[in-house]
Amino acid sequence: MARQNVYMKKNTLDGIRKIVDQRLAEGATTADANMSSVASELLEIGLRVVENIEKKKEGDDEMTSDREQEYKKEMLLLCKQSSIASQMVMKMMFDMQEIKSDGRYNFNELREKMILDTESLSAKYFDGAGE
Repeated sequence: MARQNVYMKKNTLDGIRKIVDQRLAEGATTADANMSSVASELLEIGLRVVENIEKKKEGDDEMTSDREQEYKKEMLLLCKQSSIASQMVMKMMFDMQEIKSDGRYNFNELREKMILDTESLSAKYFDGAGE
């Protein structure tokens, strides 16, 4: 076994002594319950706890990333469904004779405006124009 000097707070030392005394009172031998063995046991437990916390944190990051990707995919699908539904409603509206004959609404102008608005919004986020 490797030997290492470790500095600790008085409360920690008192806590280790208390555990040693407790085990000796329960009938453990001095070979089983001594400062060195109890301190070593506590260090091993602490090391396992830290390693498990790190593994859990890494796992949470991966899950977050996976959940985030699923969310983005779902949002993209819902946006596309909304887009298709809007296009169908617009097509049905402008196929109606009353709307066609009304000069206030021009389907081609409305379509061009939507395309320009969409392109400017896309450029803001995907072409780096917003930076």
